Amino acid sequence: MTNPPPRLSSESIRAELLRLRQGPALGHPGAVAALSAPLRALLLARTPALSNAANETTRLVASLRRAIDALTPHERRYAAADFNLLGEHSWPSLTERQESLARVLRCSPKTVRRHAGQALDTLALLIADGSYVSEPPPPGSDAPATTEPDDGTGRFFGITTASRVDVICSALSAADRPRQRHSDPLYSRYAGFADLDALFYVRVHLAQGFPTATIRDFHPGEYYNAEPDSLIVLGAPDRNTVYAEFSPHLPYRFTTPPEPSIVLPEHGDVVLAPLWAPEGELLADLTVITRLTLDQGTTVVLLGGCLTLGVLGAAKCLLNGDRGQRNTAYLDSLAPGKDLVAITATRKIGGITDTPDLTSTEPLLLLTRDPAGAFITRVDNTARYASR
Repeated sequence: MTNPPPRLSSESIRAELLRLRQGPALGHPGAVAALSAPLRALLLARTPALSNAANETTRLVASLRRAIDALTPHERRYAAADFNLLGEHSWPSLTERQESLARVLRCSPKTVRRHAGQALDTLALLIADGSYVSEPPPPGSDAPATTEPDDGTGRFFGITTASRVDVICSALSAADRPRQRHSDPLYSRYAGFADLDALFYVRVHLAQGFPTATIRDFHPGEYYNAEPDSLIVLGAPDRNTVYAEFSPHLPYRFTTPPEPSIVLPEHGDVVLAPLWAPEGELLADLTVITRLTLDQGTTVVLLGGCLTLGVLGAAKCLLNGDRGQRNTAYLDSLAPGKDLVAITATRKIGGITDTPDLTSTEPLLLLTRDPAGAFITRVDNTARYASR
C-alpha cells in the first residue's frame, strides 16, 4: 500500500516557504533541497504526472508551481513574483523582486509586502490541505469519461481532457484603464482587459468542450511561463505584450492605431485594413489565426485582429458550433498539426459579429510552414479584399 502523505500544519509550511522565497527562490530550483524532509514528502505525493526521468528537484518545483497556479489571479501575481517565477521581476533577492513589482503596480513596497504575506498564508493552507490537487475519479465511478472530443477542436488547439490551457487576453492602455486599486470595494480585475468579448467566448466554449481541462486566464502583465499544453493569446501586439514576443517569428505585422492594419512583407507589402462606412461605422475587421508548435510540445494559438471585432471573429471562427468544427477541420487538413497563418475578414451586420466560414469563402491568405521553417503561400485572395 502507498503511504499517505505526512500531515503538516499551515504554520510550519508557511515558515519554510518564508525561507524558500529568500534569495533566488525557484529561480534556482536547487533551493528546494533545503525544505524539510516531511514537506518534501508532502509535495512529492502531490506532484502532477511527469516523465519517469524527472528527478526529485524537478518534481518538487512542479508541485510548488502547481500550488501557486491554484491561487486567485490577484494572489498568484504576488506569489509568482516572490518565488521568482516572473521574468519581468527576476531579481536575485526577494526585496528587489517586491520593489520591481511595486514599480509596475505604482504602489509602495510596503503594500506589495502586505499582499504577498496574504498570498503566502493562502499558499501554505493550499499545500497543507491539498485542495489544489484534483484526484482522478475512482474506478467504476460515475464520473464522465475522459475522452477527447472528436470534432477536431482539441486537435487544432492541442487540448486533451487533462490539458493545462492558459489564455492571455490583451490589456487596456494605462490611460484607458479604470483607476482602481485592489482594495477598492468595487474593484474589477477584468476591467483592465481589452478584448473581453473574445476572452469570455473562448473561456465558455472551451469549458463546455473540455470540462476536465484546467483553463486559466491572464492579462499580459501577470503571466509567467508555466509551460501549459496549450497557450491561447488574444488581441494584437500593441495591446498584448505576449503577442508582441511572437511577432519577430511571424510573416505579418500589425500597424497601430489611429490607422490599424496588417502588412504582409512577403507579399509586396500588401496592406489590409478594417473597412468603414462613410458615416464612420465599422463594417469589417481583419481576423488573423496563427498556430505555432513549440519544441517543448506547447501549441500556441494567436487569435488576432486590428480591432476587437477581428479578435472576436477569430474566436468564433474556431469555436462556433458546427461552423467552428468545419473551420478547424479545413485548416488542419491543409497543415495537419503544423504551423499555419490564416487571415480572413469578420463582418459586423446590424450589431452582430458574423462568423467566418472558411469552407464556403476561402481565407484572404493562408500560409503553412514547410519543413525548412519558412512559411509558404497556400491561398492568396488578398486582391479580393484590397480592391474593396
